Amino acid sequence: MTTSAAGRGAAVVAAMVGAAVLTASSPAAPAVAVPINGCPALFILGVQGTGQSSPTADPLADTGVVGSLIGPVAHAVPTLVQRAYIGYDAGFGGIVPGGGSDPYVSSVSGARANLDSAARHVAQVCPDTMLAGIGYSQGAQAMASFARDVGAGNGPVPAEHIAGIALYANPDRGELEPVFPGRPGQIVPDPAPGTSGAAVSTVQVLAAPAGGAGIATTDDGYGALVGRVADICSDGDLACSAPGQAAVLRLGAQVFAQADLTNPLAALNTLGAALSEALGEAWNTVILKDFQVGAGSVDYAPQADLGQRLVDAGDPRTSVTDPGAAAARWNEISATVMANPLVLLPRLLAQLGGAWGQLAAQNAELVNPATWLRFADTVGRHNGYALTGQLNSGIAWMIALAHDIAGSRS
Repeated sequence: MTTSAAGRGAAVVAAMVGAAVLTASSPAAPAVAVPINGCPALFILGVQGTGQSSPTADPLADTGVVGSLIGPVAHAVPTLVQRAYIGYDAGFGGIVPGGGSDPYVSSVSGARANLDSAARHVAQVCPDTMLAGIGYSQGAQAMASFARDVGAGNGPVPAEHIAGIALYANPDRGELEPVFPGRPGQIVPDPAPGTSGAAVSTVQVLAAPAGGAGIATTDDGYGALVGRVADICSDGDLACSAPGQAAVLRLGAQVFAQADLTNPLAALNTLGAALSEALGEAWNTVILKDFQVGAGSVDYAPQADLGQRLVDAGDPRTSVTDPGAAAARWNEISATVMANPLVLLPRLLAQLGGAWGQLAAQNAELVNPATWLRFADTVGRHNGYALTGQLNSGIAWMIALAHDIAGSRS
């Protein structure tokens, strides 16, 4: 793959969809308090996309893509549902209109922290109220992270408090993931815990199958929430349906996500530092995990391919390797090879050459004009979820959940 192709891919991701990776952050109090007026059957928390929120955003304003779904629900069943939108920076390094100046990574981290705090607050004030979540784009990545932790038993609220979660244009969508991740072929949501599911059983969450994967995809599933998390993606939306094995594209997105893009000098410095750190981390991981050293022998026997090593290294969620341990391991490898170079060096070069060939093949889509033709309208597809009717089944689902929960109380 050429350097120019890699640059084009990263630039498309950064400028068009603003999708990348999430770092861990300690929960913090939301910038704007979550308003609660009594305890409804269902409380919906919404997280808007890049440029559609701010730390001081009105938590009751039905704006943006997420507001186009939650607003009709709140108006259809006002006595059963309350909602609040999570205010956060919603930025991409200062280059997205309406968004803040934070790098994308920090922005998503802030959204997740405020979402955790809001969910915990609602659960404490209204312990019998069930929660639902709606996230779009950058907000979907924060919501997906929340859902994974809740499903694994590590979230701010127990899994039985979650009625349903809908993700749109999710950068963390898994490769060729179905509408209900972990449930291929399912189109009817699982019922909310403790309910009959009578109303929900009439709802079908329909979406055209999307290829590829999210630009920041993770392999983690939704645990106890499987069947209650829907992931809707328009094919050709680069945020959630990027070429599945395009490691170079994903690495580029991750690097841009960590950068200060407010001025050219700052951008060059932070982009260069992030890329250098990622490449170094990838190589250290290869040294520690993918070289096998035995009695007078060395082999490159990878536990993961080079593409995955690059993606993992660029992801701030990945644990950092010990550079000292990597250096010591490399010294051991070098000494072993130098003791028998005529046998070991050609073998290692052949093994590593095969790995580089595999990496090139995996990223071949990025230099194929047909690939970029598929994404010719990626901005329209990314912004069009409300216009194309893809929110309608989400609206019906949330209304049905509210009726089922209210019915279970009577």
